[in-house]
Amino acid sequence: MEKGKFANLTTKQLQKRKKYASILLMILIAAVVLDGFALIYNLVIGKGFYNALFAAAAACVVIFIPIYLGKKKIEGELKNREGN
Repeated sequence: MEKGKFANLTTKQLQKRKKYASILLMILIAAVVLDGFALIYNLVIGKGFYNALFAAAAACVVIFIPIYLGKKKIEGELKNREGN
C-alpha cells in the first residue's frame, strides 16, 4: 500500500498542490531575479549595498527550498500512482 504524507490525498488534489507549488516557485524566482537586478543597479550607480535587499533575496531562497522539495515529493507520488 501507499505510504507517506500524500497517501490519503486524491490524484486531483496532488495535481492541484503541484500546480500551486509551481506558481509559488516561479514567483520566488522572479522576486530573487528582480532583487538581484536592484542590488546590481544600486552598486553600479554608486548607492552602495543595501542589506535589506540582500535579506529579502536570502529569505526567498530559504522559502524556495522546502517548496521545491515538497513539489518533488508530490511528483514522485504522482509517478507511483501512474505506475500502479
